[in-house]
Amino acid sequence: MRVLVAGSSSVLGRHLIAALKARGHTVRALTRSEARVHGAGADEVAVGDALAPGTLERAMAGVDAVISSVGASVLPAPSKGWRGFHAIDWPANKNLIDAAVVAGVKKLVYVSVFGAEKTRHLAYCDAHERVVDYARDKGLDASIVRPTAFHSALTEFVVLARRGIVPVFGAAFQTNPIADADLAAVCVDALSPGPRGIDAGGPEVLSRRQIAEIAIAASGRRAKLLSLPPFLLRVAAMFAFAFPRGAQLFSFFAHVMSRDLVAPRHGSGSLARSLEEKRS
Repeated sequence: MRVLVAGSSSVLGRHLIAALKARGHTVRALTRSEARVHGAGADEVAVGDALAPGTLERAMAGVDAVISSVGASVLPAPSKGWRGFHAIDWPANKNLIDAAVVAGVKKLVYVSVFGAEKTRHLAYCDAHERVVDYARDKGLDASIVRPTAFHSALTEFVVLARRGIVPVFGAAFQTNPIADADLAAVCVDALSPGPRGIDAGGPEVLSRRQIAEIAIAASGRRAKLLSLPPFLLRVAAMFAFAFPRGAQLFSFFAHVMSRDLVAPRHGSGSLARSLEEKRS
C-alpha cells in the first residue's frame, strides 16, 4: 500500500514510518517542513498543513490509506501553543478526512485516546471523538486506535527530575503506557480491511508513583517526589481560563490521574528503556 503518515515529524510518526517500511509499504510523510522529517526514511515527502486544506490535494494523490496522529501538544505550556483541541485536532483531522474522501482513499487509521468515547465531557477527548464520528459519517473504513499514553509523552518527567522535583498526582492509581514503536505496530496492523476500535496499552502496569520513580532513575539525578491530590489539577483548570489548551489538559489530567486506566496489553517495550534511550 501507499500510506500517508500525518504527524510524521513526531516520535510516533517516525516509528510509524519505520514500521510501515518494515512491512513493505510505500510511505509518504505529510509535513509542514521537509527538514522536519529528514532522515526518517519516508519514500516520499508531501509538504502541507492539515489546518490548510488547500495544501492536502497533492498529498492525498494516489494514496491507499492514511494514518493520522495529528494533534496539538499535550504539554500544558504556553510555548507549545494556546489554542484548545477543538481548534487544532478536530479541524486538522476533519480536513484530512475531507481530502481523503475526495481523493478516493478508503482506509483511515486514527490515533485517539483510551476511554475517550466515554468521557466526551472533557474537551481533549471530545475533540478526538468528533474526528471518529466524522470519519464514520463520511463512510471511511476507519480503524480507531486508543492508547493509554505514549512513552514519548512521559519524557517530560525526566526533565522535571533533572530540575530536582517530580510532582505525582494520584500516586497509587495504575496505568500501562505503551512504547511508541509498539503503538506504531498496532497502527500498521489496523490497516487491514474492516472498521475496528483498538484499545492499546503497554505490557507493564505501573502506578503513577512508579512512573515517576522510573523517570528519576532515567534522569541520572537525585530528585524528590512530591505527592499531590488530583483535585489540584481541577483547580488549575479553573484558573487557566486565559489559556484554553492548558485548562483542557488540566481537566483531562485530573480525570485520568484519579482512577486506574489499564488497556489491553500490546508489545514488549519497557518505560525504563524508552526513557533511558531519550536521555542518551
